[in-house]
Amino acid sequence: MLQVVDRGGLFLPSCGLWMDARRPKRFAVVSHAHSDHTAPHQSFIATAPTIDFMRIRLGDAAARRGIVLPYREPYQHGPLKIELFPAGHILGSAMVHVTTESGESLLYTGDFKTRFGLAAEKIQVPQVDTLVMESTFGRPDFTFPPSLAVHEAIRSYCQQSFADGEIPILLVYSLGKAQEVLKILEDVQLPIMAHRAIRALNPVYQKYGFCLPATRPLDCDNMEGHIVLMPPSVRKKLPAKIPPHRTAMVSGWGIKESARFRYRTDRVFPLSDHADYSELLQFVKQVNPRTTYLMHGSTAALASDLRRQGREAWSLTCDDQLELL
Repeated sequence: MLQVVDRGGLFLPSCGLWMDARRPKRFAVVSHAHSDHTAPHQSFIATAPTIDFMRIRLGDAAARRGIVLPYREPYQHGPLKIELFPAGHILGSAMVHVTTESGESLLYTGDFKTRFGLAAEKIQVPQVDTLVMESTFGRPDFTFPPSLAVHEAIRSYCQQSFADGEIPILLVYSLGKAQEVLKILEDVQLPIMAHRAIRALNPVYQKYGFCLPATRPLDCDNMEGHIVLMPPSVRKKLPAKIPPHRTAMVSGWGIKESARFRYRTDRVFPLSDHADYSELLQFVKQVNPRTTYLMHGSTAALASDLRRQGREAWSLTCDDQLELL
């Protein structure tokens, strides 16, 4: 049976295959283009949008070493057949399905969500023998409110800010979250300014059929009359004196009451591109693996909950770690 190890990315020692390695490897699979899942590998496979995003973020040289693998198309890597399934996380995100010559199957989710997203492909869920799943929000207290309710809250926040003569500033990560929020604001009919890190990625969404509202370059001297989108790291670079404004963070961590103080914002909207606790449990039920291994987040707690449901489940990173031999 396949052995799985977390070594700064998922590693299958018996066949030398890396997935989402955070240091350059001779060959790897890249599930999506967030920086904690990519590296300038000598060769890698990924979806076309992921390679386009990596070209913007890591440069042409790194992107040219990528092999485009469309969803559900097989790629033979030695004795392994590799297929990518939509993960629902961000545009181009993929779950990695591996099949051995003997027919044993494994699914590595990378980051994923099962809820419908406005700026990502809909997830497709296969069944496998072994599941390796991220568990960022793997505790019962991480149950997100309905997405449509959060969408409406974001729109209302922006409209009310304008009515009160204040600039609504939304802190959003540049890849994935920013584009989801732009889709949410599509019908608001208010001008939007966006930081260059966001604007640089938007054309990739347009290329793959995700139409986004027009944005203007961020101009700190002329923000009045605009909804402003920027990555959280840019906030500290704003001028000391800007017109009256309100600031909100958009993050799944907003489900916690302390989030507003943690981010030092007026509001935090609990919108995430990860699965919440109930989604994680339902996903395991859909995949129906013999064994589940958990990476990232609340691995030990979720593994314990799954075992109480009668499933074999283990953390790859905590005390209950057990490798599949």
